[in-house]
Amino acid sequence: MNKGCLCTSDERSRKLHKATDSMEGLSRVLVSYGGETGDEVDWTAVEAAYGTAFPEDYTRFVQWFGNGTIEGAIGVMIPVVTDDRTTRRVSRLPERALADSAFRRWSDPDLEGKASLDEILVWGETDSADSLGWITTGADPDEWPVAVYHRGDAAWVVHHCGMAEFLVKLIRGEFPECPISDASLVGAQGLRFLHDREEERLAGLGVYPWAGD
Repeated sequence: MNKGCLCTSDERSRKLHKATDSMEGLSRVLVSYGGETGDEVDWTAVEAAYGTAFPEDYTRFVQWFGNGTIEGAIGVMIPVVTDDRTTRRVSRLPERALADSAFRRWSDPDLEGKASLDEILVWGETDSADSLGWITTGADPDEWPVAVYHRGDAAWVVHHCGMAEFLVKLIRGEFPECPISDASLVGAQGLRFLHDREEERLAGLGVYPWAGD
């Protein structure tokens, strides 16, 4: 079980500072749509069920924003302890994806045969059917790189940053090329995060926030 690194106090302080900076940067480019956001997660139970700790910036994202979508374009999931395979949650790639040879291509040829899809833990998805995850190698979850299956290029691309930093850089347009298939969020102002609870509440009122977008 990957319980995370055994950090010194200085290393721990550095990681917490980095996570705080990433989340503060994200809060400047992303606002809450409507009601309350954030989820309470029993991380002890989650870590036991998933067999791993989670990155610090991600646990803060779950606390601040939670399970929902950014402008209907990027969906972010939370870990859920359940045996129900239909529950939308952080998970490993499904068997059908692992068995699909077209899904195993990496944009960097040096990763061919080295990086394994079994090591990817998916935390998000896009409306263009891209997959967003971490490559969960290494003892320290805060050092996990983000891996994106770019549906348009039909290949996995590795970004050496955390989840929150990835979203900030995407929205600010700081990647050389848009890392997902839909570039509509790049450079946009006032992007909104809609929690699934609020989306369900609005749907009950006949309001569909992204219907006209």
